[in-house]
Amino acid sequence: MKKLYILSLILCFGTAIWAQQPGFNYATEKREPIPLAGTANFSNLGPDFYPEIRYLAPIPGGEAYQTFLMQQKSASAERFPRQKDLVPQRGGGAEPPLVLNEFAGNNSTASTPQDNHCAVSNDGQIVSVINRHVAIKDPTGSWLGAATLNNFISDLNLSNDQFDPRVLYDPESDRFIMFMIHERTSSKSKIVIAFSQTNDAAGDWNLYTISGNPFGENTWSDYPIIAHTATEVFVTINLIVNNQSWQDGFTQSLIWQIDKADGYNGDPLDTRLWSDINFDGVPIRNLCPVKKGDGLPDDRLFLLSNRNFDVENDSIFIFELTGTMDDPDTELLIDVQKADVPYGVAPDALQSVGTLATNDARVLDAIYQDDIIQFVGNSVDPNTGQAAIYHGIIDEVSGARTISGYVVNGGLDDIGYPSIAYTGVEPGDQDAIIVVSHSSPIRFPGCSGIYFNNDRMHSPLVTIKEGNNFINMIGTQDQERWGDYSGNQRKYDEPGVVWISSSFGESNNDNDTWIGELARPDLFVATQPEPVGEPRFDVFPNPAADRVEVRFEVPAKTANVRICLIDALGRNVKELIDRKPKYDGLLSFSFSVEPLPAGLYYLQVQADDQLVLTKPIVVE
Repeated sequence: MKKLYILSLILCFGTAIWAQQPGFNYATEKREPIPLAGTANFSNLGPDFYPEIRYLAPIPGGEAYQTFLMQQKSASAERFPRQKDLVPQRGGGAEPPLVLNEFAGNNSTASTPQDNHCAVSNDGQIVSVINRHVAIKDPTGSWLGAATLNNFISDLNLSNDQFDPRVLYDPESDRFIMFMIHERTSSKSKIVIAFSQTNDAAGDWNLYTISGNPFGENTWSDYPIIAHTATEVFVTINLIVNNQSWQDGFTQSLIWQIDKADGYNGDPLDTRLWSDINFDGVPIRNLCPVKKGDGLPDDRLFLLSNRNFDVENDSIFIFELTGTMDDPDTELLIDVQKADVPYGVAPDALQSVGTLATNDARVLDAIYQDDIIQFVGNSVDPNTGQAAIYHGIIDEVSGARTISGYVVNGGLDDIGYPSIAYTGVEPGDQDAIIVVSHSSPIRFPGCSGIYFNNDRMHSPLVTIKEGNNFINMIGTQDQERWGDYSGNQRKYDEPGVVWISSSFGESNNDNDTWIGELARPDLFVATQPEPVGEPRFDVFPNPAADRVEVRFEVPAKTANVRICLIDALGRNVKELIDRKPKYDGLLSFSFSVEPLPAGLYYLQVQADDQLVLTKPIVVE
């Protein structure tokens, strides 16, 4: 019926275009402009009672999907049995990322999983979204605004069923864009889009709704992923048939192409829809748009997909959308390449009580920089049988493409739900920070960071947030929800720094949100050198209650700088810096003192193993 529908569009309006390559088909059409549906401002939302409804549903998709996925995981466990004698993770030779800052995220725990996502502006506003809740914080963790998703879009008069939120920051326009899905039936399904009118996320937003059932069938929209180019924003979704599982009810993945300026200005949205995307007669599933690493996009958009339910596979689908929606020469190109290392559906992660769902092996996040794409997703580690992550590198994107794959394991931990952000500082850099969730029978669920350096080596995991307890929100079965994704964005005006949002097990067994600021391990900010003499060392604020900034002059030709935090009894509390400085001159770094008991501490500085000075600091 859908082919007849598209053919009728061609005959009546002449707006649909068919493109065919060997085994590949798609359709595209310009849709009617979408009018502004409402506005939002956190200061004008009125009372929000933050209703805490626990969604006690099992793994989404019903019994058919769950049974199928369990069968695949059983087959994976048989082929790659879980090893009993695991060893701590050693990493691949890179230094771990710096954890500069971290604090609690959203204060709503109404559902599981959290579906964490985040964006940060050049001014330092952090927008963190989870299922049913949006929060705006500053870099100290202070609240600037918060609301349930339903209250945020209250101008639209929709029922209280919003989920799968995503948010991005557009550095060219200095604006935020937020997406969420509304309702799970064909008659009510909508994609809700919010564009900030200014760079103040706590200010005014323009609200739009796109039909989640664009062909008038019995389908609804699910699982959005977003990215943007110079002039447009894109959201991909999966269409699911009413009352059917993800496996049996999936019909196709769609790409919505949307004009950014229209949304910022409150004008009717120009959109183009790409549909019927299939290869060898099989619909492509879970299209993941690729983020531009440095935030300075062009008019091309890349998207990735794979064989996400397979026990083992090496196929990666690479799509390129070549131009803007109004360019008659814009087309959707496809290439299928094989990675040198396969991926596969992961076993569920272990925790001290029960397990955590890892879902499938779809591509969860990706970045593009200097003709190279990096992507991440869940996978099995064939050597240990653990839940691990897959990190793929597509070289020569514009030429003879090749794919190198890495299966990254967490040592004693199962890890999953990765996201990735670019941390390059100099031209030609290809380094990145990956954030993952971690869990094991002896370690509560939390989140960790991994640095991938320019020599293509991974670091060991560094803990961002240690869990306080195991997760137990569903309560009616051994398997709890864990993902379904995490947030990770480059701070575009601070190369080498990223902000992340992920989850952890709270003391009351909730699955809660944690926000962190991470940096590449050699990130030093150099300024004009001070006059020769006593090395400069500034600590402020002092006394301190949450964060401390340290500025220290690195003597010329220093090979290594070590800065330690010492307590009043002379015990080493934390090694803050121990590495070769990238520059001489004045370096700056900061760290959180929130984990420290109140009292007197000392910052001890060594240059090339020689004690330079000791500086007192008071923690309130």
